Amino acid sequence: MRVLAASIAIAAAATAAIGHPHDTPIDFADSLSKAFQSAATQIKPSVVRIGTGKAATGRYRGMRPIIEGTGSGVLISEEGHIATNLHVIAGADVIVVTLHDGRRYEAEAIGADRDADLAVLHIDAVDITPATFAGDAPAHVGQWVLAVGTPFGLSHSYSAGIISATGRSNLGLSAYEHLIQTDAAINPGNSGGPLVDLHGHVVGLNTAIKTTTGASAGVGFAIPVDMVRRVTESVIADGEVAKGFIGVTLGERVDAVAGDTRCFIRAVSPGLPADEAGLRAGDTILAVGDRTVNSVSGVRHAIAVTPPGETCQLQIRREDRSYVLAVTPIARRDGVARHRP
Repeated sequence: MRVLAASIAIAAAATAAIGHPHDTPIDFADSLSKAFQSAATQIKPSVVRIGTGKAATGRYRGMRPIIEGTGSGVLISEEGHIATNLHVIAGADVIVVTLHDGRRYEAEAIGADRDADLAVLHIDAVDITPATFAGDAPAHVGQWVLAVGTPFGLSHSYSAGIISATGRSNLGLSAYEHLIQTDAAINPGNSGGPLVDLHGHVVGLNTAIKTTTGASAGVGFAIPVDMVRRVTESVIADGEVAKGFIGVTLGERVDAVAGDTRCFIRAVSPGLPADEAGLRAGDTILAVGDRTVNSVSGVRHAIAVTPPGETCQLQIRREDRSYVLAVTPIARRDGVARHRP
């Protein structure tokens, strides 16, 4: 509450200084409240509850399975595709999806990416509302967001906060970590639910929390929307997971020119896109396309979300000179897909 009050006071003072029509802190707070309400209304029909269970065996064979696990997901197509975390459905024999209006469907897992902890489900449903994705531009620190899902089995729960950091890695959650950190409350059951901006557009998929108690401690993580899109679109269109790959081994070091840590190329695999583009061991990577990068996770993420076959520009520093090289990633097939409807 203190943080919110301080934010309101600061914002109100700033807007008053430039003649903003909100005359009082209450006016500003009411406007912000309406923005949260609008975002919640926008995303509500797209959020689903996911229940998982094991098939009955032995003398109980043929009986209805008991739904034990609970998580969240988000509708991403009018055809009934749902994005969630792989860990939400891992090991499940039965997956039951409940929509916001109470309709229930048995879902099928049609594809998954172990390295990104993402899965795509499908339900045979009509009159559904897919979510709108935010653009692929990185989320911003300080940006207001809502985390939506089923914490502790409480369907369609909303919590508000800001994006606390971006590009978080080395958390031991997945092979591809370049995560959004938020202080919006994320609890058990939120996994797979959307993290949305004030327009109700999905900026990430809630995936984990850092805690000593098992409940929210204000440090939650979400998979960025561009990785969610790369994996889910690949599964839906091609029945497999295909991320961009150029064939380099990466490392980090303090860059003598910039004076901070940057990502550099340790080795280049012969005959692969990086080699063909003229990249060399020792090159420092400064940007991938329009993304400034300074870490291994940042470079891996930016290349992975580039569609295979689509050329991107890499800005590099070699010795004391800068170059821009065109690289066309090939497909790295990390995941597994069963089939696609």
